[in-house]
Amino acid sequence: MRSVLSRRTPSLERLLVVESGSRTVTQKFLGLIYPAAPDRTVDILTCHPGPPPGFDPSRGRLFQTQYAADRHSRKKLFRQFASSGYSAVCLMCTGESVMTKWKWAAALRVPAHVLIINENADYFWLNRGSLRMVRAMLKHRVGLHGLGPLRLAQQAIAFPFTVLLLAGFAARVHARRILRTL
Repeated sequence: MRSVLSRRTPSLERLLVVESGSRTVTQKFLGLIYPAAPDRTVDILTCHPGPPPGFDPSRGRLFQTQYAADRHSRKKLFRQFASSGYSAVCLMCTGESVMTKWKWAAALRVPAHVLIINENADYFWLNRGSLRMVRAMLKHRVGLHGLGPLRLAQQAIAFPFTVLLLAGFAARVHARRILRTL
């Protein structure tokens, strides 16, 4: 991860897209990226058996996780990514838990800026300038979207009492059943 603390935006000349989610999101993203610059190179790391729709093999390479199943081949693959000179690593953060370890390993090991792509194929940089968007996306993913701090505090206080009430009810029902059998 490069320049997380800065607000600088790199030029998108050479991208590594980690396809970790729905193929439709990748297709939409490629449809946005390819027309913007005709000489742009887009490499894709995927777990799917073939390339995503809209991928142009003359403008990039396809890497499949199936061919990096053991530790040695994964290290070799990430060394290759690190030396490829990517300007950005594009991570699909669509709320699906597909290739989660792969995408964050790529973000940490490839010396490039990180571009976050959400489920609508909207994207933003993972840097200081996008903190508000990162925070909103994290709130939505964790399930705190729409809850105010007061409602969250109310739920946190009520939770132990709810568990105690349910445990007491279960103990009462089981005790009555045991007493009936005696």
